[in-house]
Amino acid sequence: MRNKGVYTAILCTLMFASTFSILFVKQAFSQSTTRLYVDPPTIVDPAMTPPKTFTINLTVGNVTDLYGWDIQLFYRNDLLNATGYTFGPFLESGGSTFTIAKAFNDDYNTTHGLIWLADALLGASSGVDGNGVIASITFKVTGTGSSPLSLFNTKLSDHNANSIPHEDYDGYFNNITSAATLSVDPSSIINPDLEPSTNFTIDIYIDNVISLRSWEFKLFYGNNILNASHMEFGPFLETAGATSQSIKQLTDNYNGTHGIVWLNDTLLSGAASGSGIIASINFTVTGTGESSLSLCDTVLTDPLGYLLNHEAYDGYFNNVLMVRIFVDPPEIFDPTLVPGSELNVMIKIANVTGLYSFSFNMSYNNEVLNCLGVLIIPYNNETAFNVDVAWKDSIGELHVNVTYCSPAEPITSLTAFAVARIHFQIVERGCSILDLHDTQMLDEYGTSIIHVAQDGLICVLIRDVAVTNITTDKTEVYPGGLIQVNVTAKNEGNITESFEVSLYYGDIFLTNLSVVNLPPNNETVVEFTWDTTGFSPCYNESLKAEASVVPYETDIADNTFIDGIVKIKILGDINGDGILDIFDITIAAAAFGSSPGDPSWDERADINMDGIVDIFDLVIIATHFGQHYP
Repeated sequence: MRNKGVYTAILCTLMFASTFSILFVKQAFSQSTTRLYVDPPTIVDPAMTPPKTFTINLTVGNVTDLYGWDIQLFYRNDLLNATGYTFGPFLESGGSTFTIAKAFNDDYNTTHGLIWLADALLGASSGVDGNGVIASITFKVTGTGSSPLSLFNTKLSDHNANSIPHEDYDGYFNNITSAATLSVDPSSIINPDLEPSTNFTIDIYIDNVISLRSWEFKLFYGNNILNASHMEFGPFLETAGATSQSIKQLTDNYNGTHGIVWLNDTLLSGAASGSGIIASINFTVTGTGESSLSLCDTVLTDPLGYLLNHEAYDGYFNNVLMVRIFVDPPEIFDPTLVPGSELNVMIKIANVTGLYSFSFNMSYNNEVLNCLGVLIIPYNNETAFNVDVAWKDSIGELHVNVTYCSPAEPITSLTAFAVARIHFQIVERGCSILDLHDTQMLDEYGTSIIHVAQDGLICVLIRDVAVTNITTDKTEVYPGGLIQVNVTAKNEGNITESFEVSLYYGDIFLTNLSVVNLPPNNETVVEFTWDTTGFSPCYNESLKAEASVVPYETDIADNTFIDGIVKIKILGDINGDGILDIFDITIAAAAFGSSPGDPSWDERADINMDGIVDIFDLVIIATHFGQHYP
C-alpha cells in the first residue's frame, strides 16, 4: 500500500538527488487541526510560461499561541527562480519580532532551490491565535515542467518553546500536461507457496496524474489458475471528494480462458492529482501455472472530459513448483563438532516428473572436510539402476551419476526424496560450502528436465563476539540533552551471531540493543541515543559497553569496553555571563539553522539540545529575555 505520508517522506529524501519528480495530492483541510499550507495549493497553467511571475503565501490556520515559526521551502531551480519574499502580518500583530532569512538561494544544489525563513516574537507575554499569512514568496518561471513547492522541516513554537503539532500541505506548480501511468502492484508475483485455495491481493496504482476526474480499466486473467474473489475501490480518487463507483463486469467466465474485472470511478466534482491506489483486487488461486494480469482499454479523463495521456503496465503471476536438487540440511552449525567428528548430509530431489537419470558434482573445502563415503539411496527400493561414484579429497570434489533402466519406472514425486547420503569427517575448524554444480536430470527419453540446484553449508564453529570501541557525538550536555553513543561490536568467530550490547554510565545501566545476524569477521556500529534526563549536573563518569556472552564462547575478556568521559553540565545562558540579553540573541542568530558539522555551528546556542539551532532556541531566549542569575 502507498499513501501520501509515505510518498511525501520519499519526496523529501529525493529532493537531494540529481533527478526528481513531485506529485501533489489534494487533501481537504481539517478544521480542528493547526495547519501550515501553501496558498494557492496548485498552480496548473500551461500559459504560465517564462518569464512570467507568480506569488504564493505561506499561511497558518487554526493556531493557538504561535510565538515563532521556522520553515524551509524547496522548489526545482531549472523551472523556478525565487525573486523576493516578505514576512507576513500575522505574527507581527503580536508585537516586535526577530526575523531571520537563513537561505534564499536558487542554487541550493544542482536541482533545487531553498527558501529558509524564521520569525519569533521578542519579549511578548504570549503568542498569536487564529489564521493568517506568515510569509509571501514571489517566483519567476524559467522553464517548462512541474515542481513541488515542498514544505520541509517546518516548526511552530508556542511561548514556552514547545512544538505546536500541525499538518503541512505542500504546493504544486505545473505548466505542462504530464503523462500518467497505470500499473499492477506488485508487478510480478512468483511464489510456489501460493497453492490452490490460497489468496493474494494486487493494487491498481496510478502515478503522476494531473487533474483526474474519471478512470476506467479492464483487467484480464487466466481463469484456470485464478478466480477474482473480492475487490474494493481504492482511496485515491475519493480523497478529492464524493465519487460514482461502477462495477461494469466482474466474472471468472468472461470467455473460455479468461476472467475480467471491469471498473469505473468518477468524481462528482473537482479533480485529483498525484499518485495512489484506485482499486484493490483479491484473487483465490485455483490451479498451478502462470497468468498475465493484463490491463486493457484503460481510460483517464480530466474534468472537461478530455482524455489524459498515460501508459498502462501489466502484472504477472506464477506458482509453478520448480524441480530442485538440494542439500539437506541446507546448513549445519554445530558447536559440538570438533576435528575428527563425523556427520552426514543428504542429497534430495523434489517436485519432479518422469525422472530417469540424474548426476551432480559437489565441491567442498578439503581443509575442513574429508569425504568418507557416498551411499546411493534407490527410490522405492528400486534395483534396476547403474551407479558411478567417485571423490578426491585432495581437490575437495565428488561426482555421482545414477541412471535407472528397464523395468524401472520413471520417478514422479512432488514430495522431496533422498537420492544419496554423503559421509564427511571434520578435518579442522572452519566453514565449507557444499557446492552442487554441473547437475543434470533426464527423463526416460533422454530429455533434459529443467531444475535448480541448492547448495549446503557446514560450519565447525568458533564463537567469539567483542566490543572494540565507544565514541560519542559530544562529551558535555545540559540535563535532559541527548548524546549519540556509537558502540562498535565485532564478530570474531566464524558463524553469524546475534547478541545484546548493553550500555552503562559508570555502573548505572542505561539500555541495551540487539545485534542481529552479524556475519563472521564483520563489525557493526550499535547506535544508542542516551537521554540524560534525571542525571545530576556536573556528574563525570566513563561509559562502558558489554556484549552478551554467546553459547560456547571461551574468550570473554574482550566482551567489555570502557571509554569516554561524559560531563552533564549545568544549564545556563549561552555566553555564561549570567544574564539573558542581546549578546545571547546575537550568538543564537549567528548560529541559526546550523547543526553539528556546519561552519556556523555553536553548541552553546542549542538551548534545548535537539541538535539544531532553530526557532525553539530563539523562543527560549526571547521569553526569558532580561532574566539573570542572582
